[in-house]
Amino acid sequence: MHSRILALLAFWGVGVSSSLAAPDSKIIEEGKALYNSAGSCVACHMEDGKGQPGSIPPLAGSDWLKGSADRTIAITLRGLAGPIKVNGKRYYSAMPPQLLFDDAKIAAIVSYVNHAWGNEERMVTAKEVAKARAELPEAVYTPESLLKAFPFEKEYRRRNGTFEPSFDDLLTTVTEPIVYRTFMPGASPAAFAVALPGNQYFCWDAGECRLRYAWTKGGFIRGNQVHWSSNGKPVAEFNGVPYYRAKSSLLKPEDYDVLAATNRKEPFYDTTEASDFPFQIEGVSEAPRYRGYRLLDGYPEFRVSLGDYEIRESIRATSVGLGIVRSFSLSPPAELAMRLTISDLADVSTSKGALSDDGVLRVTKSDSTDFQVTIIEKNPATPVTP
Repeated sequence: MHSRILALLAFWGVGVSSSLAAPDSKIIEEGKALYNSAGSCVACHMEDGKGQPGSIPPLAGSDWLKGSADRTIAITLRGLAGPIKVNGKRYYSAMPPQLLFDDAKIAAIVSYVNHAWGNEERMVTAKEVAKARAELPEAVYTPESLLKAFPFEKEYRRRNGTFEPSFDDLLTTVTEPIVYRTFMPGASPAAFAVALPGNQYFCWDAGECRLRYAWTKGGFIRGNQVHWSSNGKPVAEFNGVPYYRAKSSLLKPEDYDVLAATNRKEPFYDTTEASDFPFQIEGVSEAPRYRGYRLLDGYPEFRVSLGDYEIRESIRATSVGLGIVRSFSLSPPAELAMRLTISDLADVSTSKGALSDDGVLRVTKSDSTDFQVTIIEKNPATPVTP
Protein backbone atom coordinates (compact mmCIF):
# COMPACT_ATOMS: atom_id res chain seq x y z
CA MET A 1 0.00 0.00 0.00
CA HIS A 2 2.76 2.44 0.97
CA SER A 3 4.69 1.76 -2.24
CA ARG A 4 1.54 2.18 -4.39
CA ILE A 5 0.86 5.59 -2.85
CA LEU A 6 4.44 6.67 -3.54
CA ALA A 7 4.16 5.47 -7.13
CA LEU A 8 0.96 7.46 -7.70
CA LEU A 9 2.50 10.58 -6.18
CA ALA A 10 5.54 10.21 -8.41
CA PHE A 11 3.34 9.67 -11.50
CA TRP A 12 1.50 12.93 -10.86
CA GLY A 13 4.70 14.76 -10.12
CA VAL A 14 3.85 15.39 -6.49
CA GLY A 15 6.79 15.94 -4.13
CA VAL A 16 7.15 13.51 -1.24
CA SER A 17 8.09 14.72 2.26
CA SER A 18 10.75 12.90 4.29
CA SER A 19 8.09 11.37 6.53
CA LEU A 20 6.29 9.83 3.50
CA ALA A 21 9.48 8.87 1.67
CA ALA A 22 10.46 5.25 1.13
CA PRO A 23 11.81 3.66 4.32
CA ASP A 24 15.45 4.46 5.06
CA SER A 25 17.02 1.04 5.63
CA LYS A 26 19.79 2.45 7.82
CA ILE A 27 17.31 4.15 10.17
CA ILE A 28 15.09 1.06 10.21
CA GLU A 29 18.05 -1.15 11.18
CA GLU A 30 19.07 1.31 13.91
CA GLY A 31 15.50 1.32 15.23
CA LYS A 32 15.41 -2.48 15.21
CA ALA A 33 18.62 -2.66 17.26
CA LEU A 34 17.29 -0.10 19.76
CA TYR A 35 13.92 -1.86 20.00
CA ASN A 36 15.66 -5.15 20.82
CA SER A 37 18.22 -3.69 23.24
CA ALA A 38 18.31 -4.63 26.95
CA GLY A 39 15.42 -3.14 28.91
CA SER A 40 13.84 -1.62 25.80
CA CYS A 41 10.60 -2.33 23.91
CA VAL A 42 11.32 -6.03 23.33
CA ALA A 43 11.09 -6.77 27.07
CA CYS A 44 7.31 -6.37 26.90
CA HIS A 45 6.16 -6.21 23.27
CA MET A 46 8.41 -9.13 22.29
CA GLU A 47 10.64 -9.62 19.27
CA ASP A 48 7.68 -10.49 17.06
CA GLY A 49 5.68 -7.44 18.19
CA LYS A 50 2.78 -9.60 19.42
CA GLY A 51 2.94 -8.49 23.08
CA GLN A 52 1.59 -10.64 25.93
CA PRO A 53 -1.98 -11.98 26.15
CA GLY A 54 -4.17 -9.90 28.45
CA SER A 55 -1.29 -7.73 29.63
CA ILE A 56 0.81 -6.20 26.84
CA PRO A 57 -0.96 -5.11 23.65
CA PRO A 58 0.58 -5.97 20.26
CA LEU A 59 2.44 -3.57 18.02
CA ALA A 60 2.16 -5.88 15.04
CA GLY A 61 -0.97 -4.85 13.18
CA SER A 62 -2.07 -2.48 15.95
CA ASP A 63 -4.80 0.03 15.09
CA TRP A 64 -3.16 2.44 17.56
CA LEU A 65 -0.36 3.03 15.05
CA LYS A 66 -2.77 4.10 12.34
CA GLY A 67 -3.88 7.57 11.37
CA SER A 68 -1.32 9.65 13.20
CA ALA A 69 2.30 9.07 14.14
CA ASP A 70 1.73 11.84 16.71
CA ARG A 71 -0.17 9.36 18.89
CA THR A 72 2.69 6.84 18.77
CA ILE A 73 5.28 9.52 19.54
CA ALA A 74 3.19 10.73 22.50
CA ILE A 75 2.95 7.21 23.99
CA THR A 76 6.68 6.68 23.53
CA LEU A 77 7.68 9.97 25.15
CA ARG A 78 5.15 10.16 27.99
CA GLY A 79 4.06 6.58 28.58
CA LEU A 80 0.57 5.11 28.89
CA ALA A 81 -1.11 3.68 31.99
CA GLY A 82 -4.49 2.10 32.52
CA PRO A 83 -6.85 -0.45 30.97
CA ILE A 84 -6.69 -0.32 27.20
CA LYS A 85 -8.58 -1.96 24.33
CA VAL A 86 -6.53 -2.71 21.22
CA ASN A 87 -7.96 -4.31 18.08
CA GLY A 88 -11.00 -5.37 20.08
CA LYS A 89 -9.06 -7.11 22.88
CA ARG A 90 -8.54 -5.92 26.47
CA TYR A 91 -5.16 -5.37 28.11
CA TYR A 92 -4.29 -4.21 31.58
CA SER A 93 -0.82 -2.73 31.48
CA ALA A 94 1.37 0.31 31.82
CA MET A 95 4.07 1.50 29.44
CA PRO A 96 6.93 3.57 30.84
CA PRO A 97 8.05 6.71 29.01
CA GLN A 98 11.21 6.06 27.02
CA LEU A 99 13.34 8.73 28.67
CA LEU A 100 16.72 7.13 27.97
CA PHE A 101 16.57 7.74 24.21
CA ASP A 102 17.19 11.04 22.42
CA ASP A 103 15.00 12.41 19.62
CA ALA A 104 16.85 10.64 16.80
CA LYS A 105 16.69 7.28 18.57
CA ILE A 106 12.99 7.63 19.36
CA ALA A 107 12.37 8.48 15.71
CA ALA A 108 14.31 5.40 14.64
CA ILE A 109 12.39 3.11 17.03
CA VAL A 110 8.98 4.41 15.95
CA SER A 111 9.98 4.22 12.29
CA TYR A 112 11.04 0.60 12.78
CA VAL A 113 7.78 -0.31 14.54
CA ASN A 114 5.84 1.43 11.78
CA HIS A 115 7.47 -0.83 9.18
CA ALA A 116 7.94 -4.11 11.08
CA TRP A 117 5.72 -7.23 11.16
CA GLY A 118 3.66 -6.12 8.15
CA ASN A 119 2.93 -2.60 9.45
CA GLU A 120 2.80 0.04 6.70
CA GLU A 121 2.91 3.36 8.52
CA ARG A 122 5.22 6.25 7.78
CA MET A 123 8.76 7.18 8.81
CA VAL A 124 9.17 9.56 11.75
CA THR A 125 11.78 12.31 11.98
CA ALA A 126 13.86 13.51 14.93
CA LYS A 127 12.42 16.99 14.35
CA GLU A 128 8.88 15.68 14.96
CA VAL A 129 9.99 13.97 18.18
CA ALA A 130 11.77 17.11 19.41
CA LYS A 131 8.64 19.19 18.79
CA ALA A 132 6.47 16.71 20.66
CA ARG A 133 8.93 16.49 23.56
CA ALA A 134 8.77 20.26 23.98
CA GLU A 135 4.99 20.62 23.61
CA LEU A 136 3.36 17.52 25.14
CA PRO A 137 2.07 17.69 28.73
CA GLU A 138 4.40 16.06 31.25
CA ALA A 139 1.88 13.62 32.77
CA VAL A 140 1.70 9.95 31.82
CA TYR A 141 -1.22 9.43 29.45
CA THR A 142 -4.29 7.37 30.22
CA PRO A 143 -6.18 5.89 27.26
CA GLU A 144 -8.86 8.58 27.80
CA SER A 145 -6.47 11.54 27.81
CA LEU A 146 -4.48 10.14 24.90
CA LEU A 147 -7.52 9.60 22.66
CA LYS A 148 -8.88 13.02 23.56
CA ALA A 149 -5.66 14.51 22.22
CA PHE A 150 -5.24 12.07 19.31
CA PRO A 151 -8.67 10.60 18.42
CA PHE A 152 -9.19 7.64 16.12
CA GLU A 153 -10.77 7.86 12.74
CA LYS A 154 -14.34 6.58 12.87
CA GLU A 155 -13.56 3.13 11.44
CA TYR A 156 -11.21 2.30 14.33
CA ARG A 157 -13.15 3.71 17.30
CA ARG A 158 -15.30 0.69 18.09
CA ARG A 159 -12.37 -1.72 18.42
CA ASN A 160 -10.10 0.58 20.40
CA GLY A 161 -10.19 2.69 23.54
CA THR A 162 -10.51 1.76 27.20
CA PHE A 163 -12.72 -0.30 29.52
CA GLU A 164 -13.65 -0.53 33.18
CA PRO A 165 -12.03 -3.44 35.04
CA SER A 166 -14.60 -5.91 36.34
CA PHE A 167 -13.04 -6.11 39.80
CA ASP A 168 -11.17 -4.02 42.35
CA ASP A 169 -7.58 -5.17 42.58
CA LEU A 170 -7.16 -4.24 46.26
CA LEU A 171 -8.23 -7.77 47.07
CA THR A 172 -8.55 -9.49 50.43
CA THR A 173 -9.03 -12.99 49.01
CA VAL A 174 -7.42 -14.12 45.76
CA THR A 175 -9.07 -17.11 44.10
CA GLU A 176 -7.26 -17.11 40.76
CA PRO A 177 -3.93 -15.73 39.53
CA ILE A 178 -3.88 -12.06 38.50
CA VAL A 179 -1.07 -10.71 36.32
CA TYR A 180 -0.51 -6.97 35.80
CA ARG A 181 2.17 -5.25 33.77
CA THR A 182 2.52 -2.05 35.76
CA PHE A 183 4.95 0.34 37.43
CA MET A 184 6.09 -1.07 40.77
CA PRO A 185 8.14 0.63 43.47
CA GLY A 186 11.64 -0.75 43.86
CA ALA A 187 11.69 -2.22 40.35
CA SER A 188 12.66 -1.26 36.84
CA PRO A 189 9.93 0.18 34.59
CA ALA A 190 9.46 -3.30 33.08
CA ALA A 191 7.79 -4.97 36.08
CA PHE A 192 4.91 -7.36 36.70
CA ALA A 193 2.72 -7.56 39.79
CA VAL A 194 1.20 -11.00 40.35
CA ALA A 195 -1.41 -12.10 42.91
CA LEU A 196 -1.60 -15.81 43.75
CA PRO A 197 -4.39 -17.86 45.29
CA GLY A 198 -3.42 -18.13 48.94
CA ASN A 199 -2.97 -14.35 49.11
CA GLN A 200 0.70 -14.34 48.19
CA TYR A 201 1.95 -11.56 45.91
CA PHE A 202 5.18 -10.89 44.07
CA CYS A 203 6.90 -8.44 41.75
CA TRP A 204 8.81 -9.97 38.84
CA ASP A 205 11.17 -7.59 37.06
CA ALA A 206 11.63 -8.10 33.31
CA GLY A 207 14.32 -5.39 33.32
CA GLU A 208 16.52 -7.44 35.65
CA CYS A 209 15.05 -10.81 34.59
CA ARG A 210 14.36 -11.90 38.16
CA LEU A 211 11.98 -11.97 41.10
CA ARG A 212 12.27 -8.60 42.82
CA TYR A 213 10.26 -9.15 46.00
CA ALA A 214 7.38 -11.09 47.55
CA TRP A 215 4.84 -10.09 50.20
CA THR A 216 1.49 -11.00 51.75
CA LYS A 217 0.89 -8.43 54.49
CA GLY A 218 -0.99 -5.34 53.34
CA GLY A 219 -2.77 -6.93 50.42
CA PHE A 220 -2.22 -6.64 46.69
CA ILE A 221 -1.47 -3.40 44.86
CA ARG A 222 -4.04 -0.86 43.82
CA GLY A 223 -3.30 -0.20 40.19
CA ASN A 224 -6.74 -0.18 38.64
CA GLN A 225 -8.74 2.61 37.06
CA VAL A 226 -9.52 4.13 40.47
CA HIS A 227 -5.81 4.48 41.15
CA TRP A 228 -4.90 5.88 37.74
CA SER A 229 -7.66 8.47 37.68
CA SER A 230 -7.50 9.59 41.30
CA ASN A 231 -3.87 10.36 42.00
CA GLY A 232 -2.33 10.91 38.58
CA LYS A 233 0.82 8.99 39.50
CA PRO A 234 2.02 5.97 37.57
CA VAL A 235 3.56 3.86 40.36
CA ALA A 236 1.01 1.41 41.76
CA GLU A 237 -0.24 2.04 45.27
CA PHE A 238 1.64 -0.50 47.34
CA ASN A 239 0.52 -1.44 50.85
CA GLY A 240 2.66 -4.52 51.36
CA VAL A 241 5.69 -5.34 53.48
CA PRO A 242 8.05 -7.64 51.53
CA TYR A 243 9.36 -10.69 53.36
CA TYR A 244 11.71 -11.48 50.45
CA ARG A 245 13.70 -8.79 48.63
CA ALA A 246 16.30 -9.77 46.05
CA LYS A 247 19.56 -7.90 46.32
CA SER A 248 20.80 -5.98 43.30
CA SER A 249 24.05 -4.31 42.33
CA LEU A 250 22.05 -1.11 41.82
CA LEU A 251 20.43 -1.11 45.26
CA LYS A 252 22.29 0.35 48.22
CA PRO A 253 21.65 -1.12 51.69
CA GLU A 254 19.74 1.97 52.78
CA ASP A 255 17.44 1.67 49.77
CA TYR A 256 15.76 -1.35 51.31
CA ASP A 257 14.30 0.86 54.03
CA VAL A 258 12.20 2.70 51.45
CA LEU A 259 11.52 -0.16 49.05
CA ALA A 260 7.76 0.06 49.57
CA ALA A 261 7.61 3.82 48.99
CA THR A 262 4.58 4.35 46.79
CA ASN A 263 2.46 6.84 44.85
CA ARG A 264 5.56 8.27 43.22
CA LYS A 265 5.48 10.12 39.93
CA GLU A 266 8.05 7.76 38.47
CA PRO A 267 9.45 4.30 39.25
CA PHE A 268 11.78 4.21 42.23
CA TYR A 269 14.90 3.31 40.23
CA ASP A 270 15.94 1.77 36.96
CA THR A 271 17.58 -1.64 37.39
CA THR A 272 17.97 -2.59 33.74
CA GLU A 273 21.77 -2.31 33.87
CA ALA A 274 22.25 -4.41 37.03
CA SER A 275 25.31 -6.62 36.64
CA ASP A 276 24.55 -9.37 39.15
CA PHE A 277 22.06 -11.66 37.42
CA PRO A 278 21.34 -14.41 39.97
CA PHE A 279 22.10 -17.33 37.59
CA GLN A 280 25.63 -18.20 36.55
CA ILE A 281 26.60 -20.91 34.06
CA GLU A 282 30.28 -21.66 33.46
CA GLY A 283 31.52 -20.29 30.14
CA VAL A 284 28.53 -17.97 29.64
CA SER A 285 29.31 -14.25 29.77
CA GLU A 286 26.30 -12.81 27.94
CA ALA A 287 23.77 -10.68 29.78
CA PRO A 288 20.32 -12.21 30.36
CA ARG A 289 17.47 -11.34 28.00
CA TYR A 290 13.81 -11.44 28.87
CA ARG A 291 11.88 -13.62 26.42
CA GLY A 292 8.35 -13.11 27.69
CA TYR A 293 5.96 -15.31 29.56
CA ARG A 294 3.17 -17.78 28.91
CA LEU A 295 0.21 -18.66 31.09
CA LEU A 296 -0.03 -22.20 32.45
CA ASP A 297 -3.39 -22.74 34.16
CA GLY A 298 -3.48 -18.98 34.62
CA TYR A 299 -0.03 -18.79 36.23
CA PRO A 300 2.74 -16.92 34.41
CA GLU A 301 5.87 -18.83 33.42
CA PHE A 302 8.66 -16.31 32.76
CA ARG A 303 11.33 -17.09 30.16
CA VAL A 304 14.88 -15.73 30.18
CA SER A 305 17.76 -16.53 27.82
CA LEU A 306 21.34 -16.66 29.03
CA GLY A 307 23.60 -17.23 26.07
CA ASP A 308 22.38 -20.44 24.41
CA TYR A 309 20.41 -21.47 27.50
CA GLU A 310 16.81 -20.79 28.45
CA ILE A 311 15.67 -20.47 32.07
CA ARG A 312 11.98 -20.81 32.90
CA GLU A 313 10.47 -19.79 36.22
CA SER A 314 6.94 -20.17 37.57
CA ILE A 315 5.81 -19.18 41.08
CA ARG A 316 2.92 -20.47 43.18
CA ALA A 317 1.86 -20.12 46.79
CA THR A 318 2.74 -22.94 49.17
CA SER A 319 -0.09 -25.35 49.99
CA VAL A 320 -0.74 -23.59 53.33
CA GLY A 321 -0.25 -20.05 52.01
CA LEU A 322 2.79 -19.19 54.13
CA GLY A 323 5.13 -18.36 51.25
CA ILE A 324 5.96 -19.15 47.64
CA VAL A 325 7.45 -22.01 45.66
CA ARG A 326 9.62 -21.00 42.71
CA SER A 327 9.93 -23.75 40.07
CA PHE A 328 12.84 -23.59 37.62
CA SER A 329 13.86 -25.38 34.46
CA LEU A 330 17.10 -24.94 32.50
CA SER A 331 17.39 -26.01 28.87
CA PRO A 332 19.72 -27.51 27.77
CA PRO A 333 20.76 -28.86 31.18
CA ALA A 334 24.01 -27.60 32.73
CA GLU A 335 25.66 -27.11 36.09
CA LEU A 336 24.59 -23.76 37.46
CA ALA A 337 24.86 -21.49 40.46
CA MET A 338 21.97 -19.36 41.68
CA ARG A 339 22.30 -16.47 44.11
CA LEU A 340 19.47 -16.16 46.65
CA THR A 341 18.96 -13.50 49.32
CA ILE A 342 19.19 -14.74 52.89
CA SER A 343 17.59 -12.60 55.62
CA ASP A 344 15.86 -12.79 59.00
CA LEU A 345 12.45 -12.36 57.37
CA ALA A 346 12.18 -15.67 55.53
CA ASP A 347 13.39 -19.27 55.45
CA VAL A 348 14.79 -20.40 52.11
CA SER A 349 15.05 -24.08 51.15
CA THR A 350 15.57 -26.01 47.91
CA SER A 351 14.36 -29.31 46.48
CA LYS A 352 17.73 -30.13 44.92
CA GLY A 353 21.32 -28.93 45.03
CA ALA A 354 23.41 -27.51 47.86
CA LEU A 355 22.56 -24.12 49.41
CA SER A 356 25.41 -22.30 51.18
CA ASP A 357 24.99 -20.06 54.22
CA ASP A 358 25.51 -16.98 52.07
CA GLY A 359 22.68 -17.94 49.70
CA VAL A 360 24.48 -19.56 46.75
CA LEU A 361 22.62 -22.59 45.39
CA ARG A 362 24.63 -25.02 43.26
CA VAL A 363 22.67 -27.43 41.10
CA THR A 364 24.06 -30.35 39.11
CA LYS A 365 23.48 -30.76 35.39
CA SER A 366 21.02 -33.61 35.89
CA ASP A 367 18.99 -31.62 38.44
CA SER A 368 18.93 -28.34 36.51
CA THR A 369 15.94 -29.29 34.36
CA ASP A 370 13.55 -29.33 37.31
CA PHE A 371 14.14 -27.87 40.78
CA GLN A 372 12.30 -25.68 43.27
CA VAL A 373 13.17 -22.93 45.73
CA THR A 374 10.73 -22.43 48.61
CA ILE A 375 10.58 -19.13 50.50
CA ILE A 376 8.55 -19.12 53.74
CA GLU A 377 7.76 -15.97 55.71
CA LYS A 378 8.99 -16.34 59.30
CA ASN A 379 6.41 -14.05 60.88
CA PRO A 380 3.15 -14.39 58.93
CA ALA A 381 0.28 -12.06 59.70
CA THR A 382 -2.13 -14.91 60.45
CA PRO A 383 -1.02 -18.41 61.47
CA VAL A 384 -2.16 -21.04 58.98
CA THR A 385 -3.05 -24.56 60.08
CA PRO A 386 -2.20 -27.28 57.53
